[in-house]
Amino acid sequence: MKRLFYLLFAGMLTGILLFGSCEKVVYPPPEIPDTVSYSLDIQPIWDNKCVSCHNGGLDPDLRPENSYASLMDGEYINVDEPGESKLMKKLDSSPHDARATKAEKQLILVWIEEGAKNN
Repeated sequence: MKRLFYLLFAGMLTGILLFGSCEKVVYPPPEIPDTVSYSLDIQPIWDNKCVSCHNGGLDPDLRPENSYASLMDGEYINVDEPGESKLMKKLDSSPHDARATKAEKQLILVWIEEGAKNN
């Protein structure tokens, strides 16, 4: 009987320690600059996450010297309905959704909402 008591006590104590140490971490929303710059804010996303595949052999070509024209000429951008842009749909589809973070996708969407300027 004592042994059962100790086992129950140890189990409860372990549960309290295990679940009592959990802490909910809340991350602040990403900071979006006043004006999103294609060259400073968007191209680095392509460079870090996309150019390994989209390097001229796979549309759109996201290498720095070709990316803007490739996106525009390939009709990947819809400034009238940014969320409906072919680019945003691609970013939300597999396997692309795992590459760009939520914050990066939000930054790209804001850039399109601002008129998708080559700045």
